[in-house]
Amino acid sequence: MAYSKPALITARYKTFSENTLYFYTGLGMEVFMSISAKELAEKLNLSPATVSMVLNNKPGISEKTRKIVLDTAADYGYQSAKKQLQKNGNRTIQFVIYKKYGTVVSDTPFFSQVTEGINNQCSRNGYHLQITYLYDNEFRKEQLEALKKTGSDGILLLGTEMTSTDYEFFQDLNIPFVILDSYFDDINCDSVLINNVQGAYLATEYLTARGHNAIGYLRSNTRISNFQEREDGYYKSLRHNNIPTIHPYVINITPTTEQAYLDMIGYLKTNPAFPTAFFADNDIIAAAAIRAFKEYNMKVPEQISIIGFDDMPMCQFTDPPLTTMYVPKQRLGALAVDRLLDRIKGTNTENIKIEIAVQLIERNSVKSM
Repeated sequence: MAYSKPALITARYKTFSENTLYFYTGLGMEVFMSISAKELAEKLNLSPATVSMVLNNKPGISEKTRKIVLDTAADYGYQSAKKQLQKNGNRTIQFVIYKKYGTVVSDTPFFSQVTEGINNQCSRNGYHLQITYLYDNEFRKEQLEALKKTGSDGILLLGTEMTSTDYEFFQDLNIPFVILDSYFDDINCDSVLINNVQGAYLATEYLTARGHNAIGYLRSNTRISNFQEREDGYYKSLRHNNIPTIHPYVINITPTTEQAYLDMIGYLKTNPAFPTAFFADNDIIAAAAIRAFKEYNMKVPEQISIIGFDDMPMCQFTDPPLTTMYVPKQRLGALAVDRLLDRIKGTNTENIKIEIAVQLIERNSVKSM
């Protein structure tokens, strides 16, 4: 990507929510979840008059109903952007989305839901959220200098595509920050992420429990830390079940929808030997593999089973629906905000690594042998 001058690059971040308002500033994008009183009444199956009385603090409404309305209104950020800014003053949290490869961090429902969790938690705690894209390019130092001048109270740094070397550029910011969706053994900082090792281990254990002992690996050829940890979990399960870890069933796949499909088609053209099941680094790769298998008249799960990771919305609409590992994406974002607020307030200052467990979602893409 070419730039006419060093600057932070701001772009529309799709949140897949019809009630999202975008407000652009010079260096980022502020996001406010908004809902009208009428829409709130419809969601709660209450009369507009009842909702109006609650929102205007009028008497004559039961405490139970009042609490339901106020809690739901808070979840949807009911207040104008202007009032929100007046309430929050200059209290701002920056969500910095670091893009190194662009093959993993993209406008997908996964990152949309993480962002929604961040925004809701910021709103509940009286902060407004500003989203900034920071790209890996020759102007990175200049972008970071601009980031310092934003006056933010704290930074959530999306580290999905980062390496520990990339992190070195952020060490001199002198702003409280938390790394989200990544962890580095050689860096002493706060991190909030998915328990990838556990998730991949449980996914592979699920396959072995259903009688599969030839289990392949659809391996992302973009080796971010999340995928490296999932690889560790996959091989840990093989060792636990005395299944050989050296086998011909590891396929390197580009983790984007169309290229993953093309990579899988290219592999199938070689007429390779097949396992009875595959673990895939994420749902995008798994869904692309199902599509390629179908083109080659290979039935899932009758001839080949497959399990993914992330529980993206697409999992319900693949044919067959995809068994996968559920990641609590909104909770991931909310926990990152909570940890950052501790840093901003100066409480609980020890560096903490928070890992969120994942959960098996069983659908129809795995067959018992």
